[in-house]
Amino acid sequence: MPRLILTCAFFTSICIVPSVQAQTLDLTLLDADQTVTQGTTSVAFDATIFNPSTTDTIYLNGASATTASSLLNVDLTPFFENAPFSLAPGQSSGPFELLALDLAANTATGSYSGNDFQLQGGADGGTFSAFNDLADANFSVTVTTPTVTAPEIDPASAMSGLVMLMGGLAVMRGRRDRSPNMA
Repeated sequence: MPRLILTCAFFTSICIVPSVQAQTLDLTLLDADQTVTQGTTSVAFDATIFNPSTTDTIYLNGASATTASSLLNVDLTPFFENAPFSLAPGQSSGPFELLALDLAANTATGSYSGNDFQLQGGADGGTFSAFNDLADANFSVTVTTPTVTAPEIDPASAMSGLVMLMGGLAVMRGRRDRSPNMA
């Protein structure tokens, strides 16, 4: 009987304790939810990264990303060009361009959420051999219909055009009044 109680207590404690994934770095996208007009083919996402550790230098060895739509493609080139190789304890970096989201030219209007960026690395002493999940960031893009704006009309140009039209009509009326009647 005591063994049954211990077994039940053990499994209950496992079910009650929530699953927590610690983030080694603080990754903040400056504008994680961007809006663009249809036909836009690239969107830049800027970020800051902070190492909250008081003892460990963290090396940023890689990145990956997933998107919820085949019309979206993540370009990680900005991360590899702009991110630092490492962050010392308490050090931050940014803002800098973290990734570019490439959109197909025919991307339909709507909201595209469920996209995720993963920063990988660790405290590997500069061997660039650690690829632990250091931080994740979700991002989205909303594609809207392009708005058509009326062209601006310069009032001075509009008046001069009106004056020329009126002058032309007056000349035509004058010619009509002088022409001989054929009746």
